[in-house]
Amino acid sequence: MLLKPLVAGLLALAGLGSWSAPLAPARAATRQGAPVVLCVLSPRVEPIDEADAFGEVPTAFPTLLVVEPLQQVRVETGQGRLLWSRQAAAGRALALPLFWPLPPLQPGQRVLLRLQPLGAAADAFAHVRLQAAGPTRMAATATLMQTLGRRVDAWMAAINRALEDGDVPLAWALLYARQAPVAEPLQSLRRQVLQRGCGDSPPMSKGPTPSVPGLGEHKSSEIDLKTGLQNGDAKAGQA
Repeated sequence: MLLKPLVAGLLALAGLGSWSAPLAPARAATRQGAPVVLCVLSPRVEPIDEADAFGEVPTAFPTLLVVEPLQQVRVETGQGRLLWSRQAAAGRALALPLFWPLPPLQPGQRVLLRLQPLGAAADAFAHVRLQAAGPTRMAATATLMQTLGRRVDAWMAAINRALEDGDVPLAWALLYARQAPVAEPLQSLRRQVLQRGCGDSPPMSKGPTPSVPGLGEHKSSEIDLKTGLQNGDAKAGQA
């Protein structure tokens, strides 16, 4: 009973329905290089200028999922100090989704994600600035995820409530949380959102697409979204 309204809500927010809240791609460019355009599905972000996107995350362990294949991910402080990085072997893409590979974000903490698409120039990165929410919201999200356990219907209901409340960052955090069950109907929603992407932003780079755990094989008219059951080797903490 929850599947139909939830699918409608998610697809509407992805630009497939009557709601006017389309998923926004993270758009960024190096100051010297050509523009890099990426469709960031998780965390929820919005463009803030020509070179950055921003999102407030309600969880200490955000999940990164990008439609386009990536060859490098860097996590830096707001001042540019490198905290963590991973680069794929030449010609290959990183496994996604990428579960948070660092200690949990603290309330209010800011980090910069620098994302390099497969085949991009060495100095071409999309910039995504993330800020952890306040302590009350972060604690509430952690408690909510713990209470949901492994019950698919409970996760569906929680996502549905977040959408009804207009809390898209929380809905997306729940949908792509590492703790969420790898089972239908959540998998169906993930496949549909992944297939749709950002709708109006064709990928800048072509090539093999990262493996997305449990999302099955799906194709887009713009890029083959070859997905499977690989979890990658990034480690994340538990919320």
